[in-house]
Amino acid sequence: MKPTLVLNGQFPRVNLEELDAIPGVRCVAVWLTVSTAQRLLERNVHNRKFSENVVQKYVMEIKAGEWRLTPAGIGFNDKGELVDGQHRLHAIVRAKTAVPMLITLGLPSSSQEKVDRQRRRTLFDALYLAGLAISRQEVEIAACLTRRFVRSESGVVPSDFLVKQTLECHIEHIRAVIAAMKGANKNTRGLSQASFLSAAVLYHEIDAVKSLEFLEGVRTGTMLTEDHPAMRLRRFLLGETTVKSLPRGGANQSFIFRRAVFAMQAHLEGRNISGLREAEDFQVKKQPLAANEVRSLARGQQPSLMSQLLSEELLQADEMIDLKAH
Repeated sequence: MKPTLVLNGQFPRVNLEELDAIPGVRCVAVWLTVSTAQRLLERNVHNRKFSENVVQKYVMEIKAGEWRLTPAGIGFNDKGELVDGQHRLHAIVRAKTAVPMLITLGLPSSSQEKVDRQRRRTLFDALYLAGLAISRQEVEIAACLTRRFVRSESGVVPSDFLVKQTLECHIEHIRAVIAAMKGANKNTRGLSQASFLSAAVLYHEIDAVKSLEFLEGVRTGTMLTEDHPAMRLRRFLLGETTVKSLPRGGANQSFIFRRAVFAMQAHLEGRNISGLREAEDFQVKKQPLAANEVRSLARGQQPSLMSQLLSEELLQADEMIDLKAH
């Protein structure tokens, strides 16, 4: 191995051999197998609380072929105990698939206190660096759409893989909706809620012209009668109407989404409404396809694999809800 590090052949050479090495610490990149992951988990004797949700997300990434080799890997202290990476190891075992992994040995025992304590990269950071998103709002809308596809009202965040797929499939419509709602000031902050905008994305896919007309009405509220669907929704989003009780978390997002769909459906059909009710989805002959199905079709694949992954995530979300209920 060369003693120097060259970045893209255009940066000054850095001779790492000139630096003082830290005795006892070693790092290696390997294909970590299921059997080895099981054996390494035996060294998980003192760690933070286990998160089933984190493992589920890692499993989804592995099964979807989205796992990547990164500087974040598996770490062991100078006693051979696992100090970082328990969720990654559990995911490898559960997915029954070997993945590329960076393993660090010989860390000081005190290093565990500093693991993941600084600012972590968000999903937006990852998608921005991948060139898939230019604003946090795009990712927030994609996440809301993904919750709809997996029917999650528990507030559990879907896997990064599914949000990424949703974003890629709907990005044109997401950006059109964001552009249509630009100009809302601080006093109309309720009009920027991702749950409302995600419903607008689906409306835009059904009828772009009518959806933009509707969004203009929601944004400005001008030249609208009180029973116009856009006015009813605008007043609801701005908190100008009385609601007996608003749910919290993921249930609140679903609450807003369904009322937005009801108003948009009425506008699509050209009728006024006396109030807002809930609608699970748009009632049209051709529904917008779920993001994973669209991606499969676009790649010339059968949707079966992606449907299976989506079903698994739906089942896992249901299990999480059942656990909380008990």
